[in-house]
Amino acid sequence: MKESHHGEIRELARDEIERFLKEHMLGRLSLCLGNVPYIVPISYVYHDNKIYFHMATKGKKVEFIQGNSQACFEVDEWGETGWLSVICCGTVSLHDDLETKKMWFEALNEIYHGGQEIPDERIKNMNAYIGVMEIEKMTGRSGQMEKPMIMV
Repeated sequence: MKESHHGEIRELARDEIERFLKEHMLGRLSLCLGNVPYIVPISYVYHDNKIYFHMATKGKKVEFIQGNSQACFEVDEWGETGWLSVICCGTVSLHDDLETKKMWFEALNEIYHGGQEIPDERIKNMNAYIGVMEIEKMTGRSGQMEKPMIMV
């Protein structure tokens, strides 16, 4: 454990990191192309040591991923007395196959709609990529605030 002017900082164990990633649905994907950085909030699903997210088949995310598949992904949570953050590093690949799209929709439906089934034809015709981040490294930390944060 480290101490700083922000209070005590603790490294998270692997199971804590995975539980945190499964409990959240919004994170930030960081990409870089040449020397131009780009960060964007995305909704995601964590499954089998991978981050899954969807995107249009054209746009800045697609351009950056096709030019450089290295990525960083971050999720955080702030409260009145402390914070927790997880950072994952790895490579992103783009998928438009039925199997990956189905996995994405099944995971989302389980979370948001109680497992409602979506017809394969509707999923197959979806004009989108599913981004899959293969996580090579993940770290997590939490910290306590010396004084409660003032939330505005």
